[in-house]
Amino acid sequence: MGKAICVSGSKGGIGKTTIAINLALSLNNKGKNVILVDANFTSPNIGIYLGHPVTPKSIHEVLSNKISLEEAMYIHKSGLKLIPGNISLSSLSNVNPSRLKNKISSLKKDYDFVIIDSAAGLGKESLSALESSDETLIVLNPELPSVTEALKSIRVSQELGKGIAGVVVNRKRDKYCMTIQEIESMLEFPIISVIPEDEIIKKAQAERDLVVNLYPNSGAAKGYEKLSSYLLGESYKEAKENTVWEVFKEVLGLK
Repeated sequence: MGKAICVSGSKGGIGKTTIAINLALSLNNKGKNVILVDANFTSPNIGIYLGHPVTPKSIHEVLSNKISLEEAMYIHKSGLKLIPGNISLSSLSNVNPSRLKNKISSLKKDYDFVIIDSAAGLGKESLSALESSDETLIVLNPELPSVTEALKSIRVSQELGKGIAGVVVNRKRDKYCMTIQEIESMLEFPIISVIPEDEIIKKAQAERDLVVNLYPNSGAAKGYEKLSSYLLGESYKEAKENTVWEVFKEVLGLK
């Protein structure tokens, strides 16, 4: 039986979807059988980010009892399996979020990890994603409003009996940000990965691909790799670049 992890954070625009898709691919690249599910029914973004903007067969149709889970599955060119959402407003009419839990349970029988991209806020959509998961991965930006909203997500997850997989700081910049120590003190949970603000993320989105796939040596990709390693209980070792000086030292027997 696999594990379902809900990528959550009640404040909108913090980068949950980007975290979810890159985490899913990183786990997939490490040999795990992974599927990514878009549970943001009102504003689904996974299909848009990964080149499936128009999806007549999606999680919306599954939760409307029109098609099976298997019919809604797509495979991205990176090899990542996903169940996107339908951006059509008409697709919302028959969606029943309460059905999501049983669908996720079914997926857990066949996959090591089911990564759920949750809606923002703490409404019916996001609660259905939390209730369907085993653990919650809390995503936030290093700003006080975002950290405050993350605290709400943690409390709600705990009330639902869900474990906290960890806290991820996304879009970390050098200036005008809360420190890691301040965030950990406020949330009373450790930060397990920090994803820097990186223009390469927007470039990957423009190419309908993932940072982990296109730019594995970027700061953002290394943050995602550290995150997946943590969730797998593995130590993360950053690959060192073989600069001219490093090669020279190796030739001289100095390393």
